[in-house]
Amino acid sequence: MLLVVNSILQVFAATKMTALANCLIAKDLHKFLLILILIFALWVTSFIISFLESYVEELVTQNILTDIRDDIVSSLILIPQAEFKQKPIDYYESYLQNDVNLIQKEGLNTFFLVIRFIGNAVFALLALYFYSYLLFLTAAILVLVIILVPRLCKKYLTSGVDQVSQANEEFLKNTSSGLHGYETLYAFNALKEIKKMVATGSQVLKKANVKNTVIRSSTNIITGLINIGSQLLILGVTGLLHFQGVLSAGAILATAELASKVFDSAGIVNRYFAQMLSTSSIFAKFDRLKEHGQNITGKSTTIPLASKFESLEFKNVSFAYPNSKKQLFDNFSFVFQKGNFYKLNGASGRGKSTLLKLATGQLQPDQGEILLNGVNLKQLSQEVINSILVYLPQTVTIFPRSIDYNILLGRKFSQNKLELVKKNFGIKNEWQYDALSGGQQQRVAVARLLDTKGKLILFDESFSNIDLKTTQSLLRKLLAQTETVVIISHRNDELADFSFKNLSLN
Repeated sequence: MLLVVNSILQVFAATKMTALANCLIAKDLHKFLLILILIFALWVTSFIISFLESYVEELVTQNILTDIRDDIVSSLILIPQAEFKQKPIDYYESYLQNDVNLIQKEGLNTFFLVIRFIGNAVFALLALYFYSYLLFLTAAILVLVIILVPRLCKKYLTSGVDQVSQANEEFLKNTSSGLHGYETLYAFNALKEIKKMVATGSQVLKKANVKNTVIRSSTNIITGLINIGSQLLILGVTGLLHFQGVLSAGAILATAELASKVFDSAGIVNRYFAQMLSTSSIFAKFDRLKEHGQNITGKSTTIPLASKFESLEFKNVSFAYPNSKKQLFDNFSFVFQKGNFYKLNGASGRGKSTLLKLATGQLQPDQGEILLNGVNLKQLSQEVINSILVYLPQTVTIFPRSIDYNILLGRKFSQNKLELVKKNFGIKNEWQYDALSGGQQQRVAVARLLDTKGKLILFDESFSNIDLKTTQSLLRKLLAQTETVVIISHRNDELADFSFKNLSLN
């Protein structure tokens, strides 16, 4: 509404140029000044409305971008973990940052410009009709010509945006690998490699953006030439109508202003409309992600399953990582039973962590079956698996939120329960998420086991950064409230006081 009202005011101000010019020719100073004041008042009102437009536009834009990000994340969380990890984190970040930024810049911002200038063009065309149907007809035909040119160039324009999106992904991949590998490069006095990685990514980004600009500029030049030619033609028709006595001499000021609004607006609409449509490739990318997540969700089978852990059976399981000649498991069979504590033994690289990832469905066996409470993991959704099996890796992720949030992770537990867990694991309220030692991080991770009843808990070097005495104290408290545990630990002393069944993978 604000955009339409603004267009009407600006077009109305343009039509008053005829009366203004005629007053000048007639030397009517009083009326000339009154019309000047009216035009000024119309433009002041237009500027006030423009201020309101900016506020509403930004509010709507941010709401839409928030919904888009929410939609992307809703699709991402449906992807199985093993498949999710096939792509670097930067790949998914590019969806949420680079692609969403492109949608804002190339799509939403241009959408509002398109609406604004469509209003200018339509109302200016109607104003020309009131001067002469010949002016209206000529302008309408020329507008169609201006509209058709970029339409024919849509595929050409889209290719440029596609390349920019791909270049952004490549840039993030290069720069992120360097920054994530800071410690490794630092240790070998090779920090200059970060500069090379950023430079490589920058060159890819530069090439794509320059090419996209050339594509867009070449289209703009063609439409610009058509625009100028169209405005001159309208002036010619106005002059012809004046010599025929149809229009006053002053009308040429108004028709020139209206023609400028019609063709400038049509050119802008056409250019930005094509630019807006070029984001269709990004939305298609989002749609593929969404469809992928829906297909995966659709494949999950609802199987009757006991809500508490009873058994986890590896039945003739074989597994090797892709492109690896080493077979980690070959016809491996074992049953983890409720009520037992197990310790996995084996040399480094023998497959201890891999076994836990197979158990939780993060990896799929090449052959054989893994049965949870007698049901094949492949027939269970990840949500069901995670409700019975809890895996704590050695690497801990701490989120930039409060310590309480880092323990609860959005789950609903009473404050009394939370405070008791923090007390048991020696977690202080004054701890800050960005100032935790490795041992403190692992304490927070273990504290996330707020409810261990009826679950199988899998510890993968989960106490490696905690001193021996504290580890034994934590384990004593955990094992007292946990029925079944499988643990990987390279420190035999930390388990010396407890009774564990040994499973050797050597």
